[in-house]
Amino acid sequence: MKFDTLGLSSPILNAIAECGYQQLTQVQQQVIPLALEGKDIMACAQTGTGKTASFALPVLEQLSKQPSDKPLLRALVMTPTRELAIQVCANIQKYSQFLPLKTLAVYGGANMNPQRKGVDQGVDILVATPGRLFDIIGQFHLDLSSVTTLVIDEADRMLDLGFVRDIEKVKRLIATEHQTMLFSATYSDAVKQLSHKMLNQPEWVNVAENTTASTVEQLVYRVDKRRKAELLSELVGRNNWRQVLVFASTKECAEHLLQELTLDGISAGVFHGDKTQGARNRVLDDFKAGKLRVLVATDVAARGLDIQALPLVINLELPFLAEDYVHRIGRTGRAGLSGRAISFVSPADDEMLAEIEALIGQTLPVTVQPGYEEGTPLPARYREAPTATTKTAKWNYKSSRNTGAKGAGGNGTKANGSKGNGARGKGGFGGNAGFGQSSESQARARKSPAREGKYAKNKPNTQKGK
Repeated sequence: MKFDTLGLSSPILNAIAECGYQQLTQVQQQVIPLALEGKDIMACAQTGTGKTASFALPVLEQLSKQPSDKPLLRALVMTPTRELAIQVCANIQKYSQFLPLKTLAVYGGANMNPQRKGVDQGVDILVATPGRLFDIIGQFHLDLSSVTTLVIDEADRMLDLGFVRDIEKVKRLIATEHQTMLFSATYSDAVKQLSHKMLNQPEWVNVAENTTASTVEQLVYRVDKRRKAELLSELVGRNNWRQVLVFASTKECAEHLLQELTLDGISAGVFHGDKTQGARNRVLDDFKAGKLRVLVATDVAARGLDIQALPLVINLELPFLAEDYVHRIGRTGRAGLSGRAISFVSPADDEMLAEIEALIGQTLPVTVQPGYEEGTPLPARYREAPTATTKTAKWNYKSSRNTGAKGAGGNGTKANGSKGNGARGKGGFGGNAGFGQSSESQARARKSPAREGKYAKNKPNTQKGK
């Protein structure tokens, strides 16, 4: 089914053609006609299936039929994260490029003054995170009484972050007669309760409940938790992977992995909540441009990142919530393209893996990479390390500063006699105390890489053991 069957105006159809869209996705086929009729909607569909266009196009069509002499705030889109706000705003601007409509995003972690000035100059569609929206309302008296369309994107994540009262307050501030659309990738009881409270005789669209996109190939690699970073470096080099999004569970884990990859000569960046918005934008731009081969991220990036044709997602650690797995791997296989998602799983992860498989209704295929078989003697650097127990939700920040540091020597040796990555000190990834250290103490333990990585730029890719 094509977009020209929906009765959209020519400027919108021309913009869609400029974006390269041809066929409607399943969620778009069901949501857009209902939204054009002005009905309240509760839509559930997996990440990467075109949810933004499904609400943005009807909003633009309705506003284009209600011309105004100057920009007037008539549509409000609320998102849980900065990245998602930026992405949604950019998409709406593409769809409205041939219309005299202005769209603006306001979000925390950035200077408020340019955002406030943009609002003062007039805007037709505002995309906002709750915190910054209420900052502007409270400090600069933003009036929402003219808003006739309210969109709550990623409603499940909004609830996870405790924004339910903010959503309810916004509902009271907008026009009495309005349309509300809720979109969510998962369909929990909390989302259902919110929809019953927020929506008036809604239309229910449930394209795929708690499932992952069929375009994503999902695999599980069994590996000792202490060797996850080692396996990642080997796979990146051996397969010459050029663009890999890697998820770690905490900011400390992400920083530690960044150091490991850097010492292995792999260009990488890190993306998490402690980074400023400017730093996050820069590292994301470098990753999209191919300047970085690996982007290490926490779940702050699981929603809102739209990296065109991203081929691969790695779950170095499984998420704390099974639902977040759906959002993580939804970064690949988007817009009908194929993608791969690989999860590194140790015995300690089996319980969470079972929860994920129950949620998505699939049993994921499990393989073991050569040299990483269960029972294979660990390389010397791991055998010498004391066994560290790591709790799922709490890290020990009082670990020794030097535990996670790599050694100063040459190449380590695997049990089968082949060379591994450069020698690491006691610990290793997952089992080492480097995960329990703060990034500052890890940085002090090794201020600068002392060796050239085996996968450094302009060096041939070699498999371990050669």
